Amino acid sequence: MEGTFASKPYFMNRDNVATFSGGRWCDTCRVKCPFDADYPTLQHRLFAGSTAPQATRSVDDGTRNGAETAPASADDIGPVPPTCDLVWVHDAALSWDDAALTANPAAAVAFVFDESGLRAEPWAYHRLAFVLDGLDDLFTHLPNATKLTLVGDPAERLAALAAKLGATTIHVSEHPNPWVVETAEKLRLKSRVVIHPRPVFAEYTQEPKRFSRYWEKVAPQVLGYRPKTSKRMHQ
Repeated sequence: MEGTFASKPYFMNRDNVATFSGGRWCDTCRVKCPFDADYPTLQHRLFAGSTAPQATRSVDDGTRNGAETAPASADDIGPVPPTCDLVWVHDAALSWDDAALTANPAAAVAFVFDESGLRAEPWAYHRLAFVLDGLDDLFTHLPNATKLTLVGDPAERLAALAAKLGATTIHVSEHPNPWVVETAEKLRLKSRVVIHPRPVFAEYTQEPKRFSRYWEKVAPQVLGYRPKTSKRMHQ
């Protein structure tokens, strides 16, 4: 899981989910759970042992390996039908219920792999596969007619695509990820950008510090009841 602002990747295994949800999801689940393993095993599966899976995005100065790179272009995208709007989805928000998507069922939808970031620190195969599976599932269930996966600088590729589509507005859901915020600001230089507020599942005004303490307070808001835990995870 991203967005915890920790110095290491934070994720849960099946036992942790079952504990903090009081078994709500896991007890009745009959599918083979990809997170049913201990943390060292999952660390290797998701990040190939890396403790810093998120790429450090570098500034692209127009050269890579001494070669000139051409400006972003939509010529390689192929023919696309004209549209009035474009929705940008990213790896921090892949959901059928994404606010920007649900508000624009007729808009074009695009995901962009950040080439500069991936060159700076390539993702582990398992993480890449996880995102690709998520994209495949998302695009399969979306009613939107135009759905594209691109590679390059996200701001440049999205701006070029919007121009080719004749899109008047680019939509994205609110997210605290600094890269998402920075990309949205770059897009504002060329297009009208609408930031859709994220739904609020729970409110917690204090400094969380530990997930277990945070979950004790917000679980009733999220689940509708206070789950019973078999043990305390952090004493």
